Amino acid sequence: MYSTLAVAAGLLGLAMVLLNTYTKSILIFAWNCFLKPISKNSDARDQQAALESFYQGQASIYDITRSKLLQGRETMLRLSASHISVPQPVWIDIGGGTGWNIERMDEYKKISEFKAVYLIDLSPSLCKIARERFAAKKWSNVHVVCADATSFSLPENIKAADLITMSYSLSMIPMFYAVIDRLERILSNDGIVAVVDFYAQSTATLCGRTNLGGELLRHVNWFSRTFWRLWFEFDRVYLDSSRRDYLEYQFGTIKSVNSRNNLLGRIPYYIWLGCLKRRDSELARKINALATESPYLLPVNSSPEIQVIDNEEDLTVRSKGYEAAVINLQRNFPLPSFFYQSEIWRIFYDERHPKYSQFAGQYIYAFTWEDPREDDKILKFKPTDTVLAITSAGDNILAYASMPNPPHRIHCVDLNPYQNHLLELKLAAFLTLDYSDVWKLFGEGRHPDFDNLLVSKLAPKLSSHALQYWMRNKGTFTSKKGLYDTGSTRWAIRIAKWVFWLAGCTEDVKKLCKATSITEQKMIWTDRIRPAMINPWVASIILRNPLFLWKALGVPKHQAEMISSSSGDFLTYITDTLDPLIERSLIAEDNYFYLLCIQGFYTRINCPSYLKKDSYTRLAQSGALDGIRIHTDEIVDVVARIRKHTVTIAIVMDHMDWFDQDGVDAIKEIRSLNHALKVGGRVLFRSASKHPWYTSVYEAEGFKCKAAQVRDKNKSIDRTNMYASTWVATKVRDLDENLSVDKLVL
Repeated sequence: MYSTLAVAAGLLGLAMVLLNTYTKSILIFAWNCFLKPISKNSDARDQQAALESFYQGQASIYDITRSKLLQGRETMLRLSASHISVPQPVWIDIGGGTGWNIERMDEYKKISEFKAVYLIDLSPSLCKIARERFAAKKWSNVHVVCADATSFSLPENIKAADLITMSYSLSMIPMFYAVIDRLERILSNDGIVAVVDFYAQSTATLCGRTNLGGELLRHVNWFSRTFWRLWFEFDRVYLDSSRRDYLEYQFGTIKSVNSRNNLLGRIPYYIWLGCLKRRDSELARKINALATESPYLLPVNSSPEIQVIDNEEDLTVRSKGYEAAVINLQRNFPLPSFFYQSEIWRIFYDERHPKYSQFAGQYIYAFTWEDPREDDKILKFKPTDTVLAITSAGDNILAYASMPNPPHRIHCVDLNPYQNHLLELKLAAFLTLDYSDVWKLFGEGRHPDFDNLLVSKLAPKLSSHALQYWMRNKGTFTSKKGLYDTGSTRWAIRIAKWVFWLAGCTEDVKKLCKATSITEQKMIWTDRIRPAMINPWVASIILRNPLFLWKALGVPKHQAEMISSSSGDFLTYITDTLDPLIERSLIAEDNYFYLLCIQGFYTRINCPSYLKKDSYTRLAQSGALDGIRIHTDEIVDVVARIRKHTVTIAIVMDHMDWFDQDGVDAIKEIRSLNHALKVGGRVLFRSASKHPWYTSVYEAEGFKCKAAQVRDKNKSIDRTNMYASTWVATKVRDLDENLSVDKLVL
């Protein structure tokens, strides 16, 4: 065998003389990884000897041959740099090898800004390359320590590390339990541990564990788990799930991203940022705050709002996050990842619940269809208001928050997690980006540098779940069509454009967006666009299709029935919607809803109010968004955990049109709103019917209903005119909360 290998080695050596540098490097890599380990040291018990046998022959070409294999390293470094909050931090890179990580980090956070940097590695050959690299850079604060990760020592003046990184090294350390325990002891209170590595987890490893930062792509199927474990063990790389599991047990999860190396057989790898389980006293304050003014997280810097619970009534109101935290603490687990975020917008939810699977990993609405200008006219928001509103795409939430005197608290509610991920992204953008970048993202719906913005600026303000989603969907903002061609409702816009194309009026639609007078706008609509859009053919093929109504327009079965009952058919309803709008105002100047649908982006003069420059200035101020809470749940579940009589305004859009008239869902929700609202508090709702059936339910449940706007054939009620009526239900009395739903008689 050895003679055969010697001949093979000789032939390889001769060929290498004739080949270019990169090809030589690949051949050296193949020899050391696939042949040499079999012929020598395969049974080595000494870890350093085994590593040196593996790396000595390839140390000089290590970096050039790992760029495609070891993906995610730069992302891990950028995330680390963006999350470090300690001035002049101490950084320890465990298994740092040739020093590639440290050299690359200089592009994201200058090495001169670190108090000290320590590279720890057990391979003398790799350490030699690292020393040469750092000597060339003349970095006096960077030190190479050739030692075992379980026993390395630091100078006496270094008491703790503020950043500890492990780049594809955790999977190669035999005594990984001891190493992780040691990292926990030397990490500072505000420090961060960052890891990128291969993994082979299955959902079975999550049994009994609550919310470790998101499960998107975490599960690896049986074949991949088995194949990659066997493949990597050939080179003493171990993908057993216990390594990552123990890391996530010993530290709190700040960010967790699961991915695949699509260049090399979809090798699973993960990027993870963590901190101490009991990071500081702020965690306890956050938990206490869950059961105070509302049972949710309050701003960390608003200590007067955070009070110790001193009466029995408050103790009975606890959020799901509070309950999950208690369970985790009893098991000595870290808290759910939501507790370790820098911002406190997103309230805990358990993504494993089956009710979230119905959304198939996407939001429905990329933009909000309700007119917030009319909301303010009807409700007249005050700074003392506590508002509960459906999130949708978050446009109206930000419209309320960007008012000169906004409500002091806004609870955003949506069962679809991805709608809330979109709102989180918008909130993070206002806190971290310049106005020009915010405009590109949400005004134009496109940004060529979204990947860099996401990792380097937005990530610290996002929950782990939201970051996972946007890392997975980065193409949303870099594709040609952009943000506003995403979500389920994109199909309605695409089909409308297809109809215009078939009718030969695509150019006329563009002219409609540029019309400078109502007369011109009306002529284009009446002569060219209306005949193409409002005709029996479109009605029979498209508008009468229940699947299209729900998947494309977001109109569920019961709401479609209300439309048919009040208008006769959907074509008549669409006619009554669109005709009056043409004479209301110019689409080019005052109707950003339809302008966006037609051209796919806003203009500076015609866009949602939150995208105006003065709104950006208000929202970007420190503390401007602290009053926002994002709940991923049903309204009934959310208000049941809000302390009684704390909400003054609830905005439920057309949500109640979705309920079955013969069911009890409407009764339950209206009763829960009565519980949360103060006497005199108001619920604003819109309906596809001029006389929605559930107004009588409101009346029976302690409210007084009044129509704020009712549509007729010749006049629009707002800039979308999509609903037949808008109502306000004012709470006039409390209910007997012991009365069960089945005892109500309407």
